[in-house]
Amino acid sequence: MKTLKLATLALVFFTFSSCDNEVFDVKFGLNTKEIVFNLEPNASSGEIILSPQSQAINLDSLASAFGADISKIKSVTITKITAILVSPDTSNFDILESGVLNLTTGNIGDPDFDLLKIAEFNQVPKGIKELNISPSSADVLPFAKKPRLTVSGKLVTNAPLKNASTIKLVIDFEVIANPITP
Repeated sequence: MKTLKLATLALVFFTFSSCDNEVFDVKFGLNTKEIVFNLEPNASSGEIILSPQSQAINLDSLASAFGADISKIKSVTITKITAILVSPDTSNFDILESGVLNLTTGNIGDPDFDLLKIAEFNQVPKGIKELNISPSSADVLPFAKKPRLTVSGKLVTNAPLKNASTIKLVIDFEVIANPITP
């Protein structure tokens, strides 16, 4: 009987020591970030630059709430991006042809500057005020570790923007951490 117990314990130990650490991964959402862009009217169609807009991010305390510290986080990915035309009320995304969204850190020209494309879209359905944009699968952990998350980009229109407009981006994240990794 003692031999059977020892064999069982050895098997359990061997199973867990040889299994992938992914078994112990913890997945949780980072607080949804809402980024607002105010667009000024323009006289012609073409590019509209989305100036960098920042939001505070506190990945450290969120990781702690789930039993991990920031060094135990394996990845942060964007799961969903929704663009909402907030104003004017009577408008929609009909003039929008395409766009690119980026995460940035630092200032252009500085040694700590970095840019990562998080989404690109080319087809916009007509008559909508809310657009679901497929995010890239890029790991945004280096950007999420910063105290502020900064989003920038560009839109391409097929007609002039006649009225000042406000677009809100709602960005959802997934964090994967492994609290037991060394």
